[in-house]
Amino acid sequence: MTISAMKTKINVTQLTLDEAERQRLWEETRRHPLYYFRNRFQWFNYPKWRYVAPFPLHVDFEASSNCNLTCPMCFRRYMENTGDFTDMSYDLYKKGIDECAENELYSIRLSWRGESTIHPQLIEMIEYARESGIKEISFLTNGSGLNEEFSMKLIKAGLDCITISIDGLRENYNKLRAPLDFNETVANIQGLYDLREKHGHTFPRIKVQGIFEYFKGDEAEYYETFRPITDNISFNVKHDYQLRYQKQEGNLFCPYLWQRLTITASGLIPLCIADWDTEIELGNLADTTIKEVWLGEKMEEMRKIQLEDRRLELRPCQKCIRTKDADVTAFVKS
Repeated sequence: MTISAMKTKINVTQLTLDEAERQRLWEETRRHPLYYFRNRFQWFNYPKWRYVAPFPLHVDFEASSNCNLTCPMCFRRYMENTGDFTDMSYDLYKKGIDECAENELYSIRLSWRGESTIHPQLIEMIEYARESGIKEISFLTNGSGLNEEFSMKLIKAGLDCITISIDGLRENYNKLRAPLDFNETVANIQGLYDLREKHGHTFPRIKVQGIFEYFKGDEAEYYETFRPITDNISFNVKHDYQLRYQKQEGNLFCPYLWQRLTITASGLIPLCIADWDTEIELGNLADTTIKEVWLGEKMEEMRKIQLEDRRLELRPCQKCIRTKDADVTAFVKS
């Protein structure tokens, strides 16, 4: 099999529930649009060209690997490396951001396996990245911490995008996301939306995403509930994380190793965001640099394995949920 015959996929597990016009605005309405489109061009093309940039195109800083929920669909309950649950040291974070700023990194995301708003210095982390010159700052959340005071702080700190996970409606949501309450979460999103319209010049951009199976049959109501108070609505398909191996496409080229690095709250740098048990450690930010890992021998060996179509030799790749076509018929607002 030649490399040119391989397919390149980014994240087939996330699909849009939105109409075309909102999708266009979601892409075009950025705080730094020219930088954004340059980054997106690199993001989609560098993997195709097998080009390794001098620095990652994006870095995930896991602000916290702790979480205040125990959702039944989450991979956290199947993690073996639970000793890694912690909050990121602010000094370690500053070290990473300083290097990112020095290398003119476009974007960071302050989340991965945990709930970012748990971190007591999340607002300071956003402010520091903004002041350092990072162009786009985002994070994912379950929405539990988005009260009026905290939402106002996010706006003033300069957050660009926020993604809120909403699975199901009303009682179904309350069961899945206990002890959260659906009406309270919707009110939090509404409050953030109203505040950003008044004080934030439409920032942060607000995205809601959920697992399709939990609102299947109620797609129209789900969409109409969140359309007035968001900028984007997407969904993922449900995965069974208790399976140690996922059904994989054999002929697949994964682009992640040409796009981004992820740093856990404790400083570990795993293979990618699919390596949620940190089974392949490329380094630790505490005793190395992002660039040293990105251009290092371990990373080059991982890329070589991908290029030789041997990725299924790697356990994180065997468990990866991002390499399957989603069998979902989506409701699309016309």
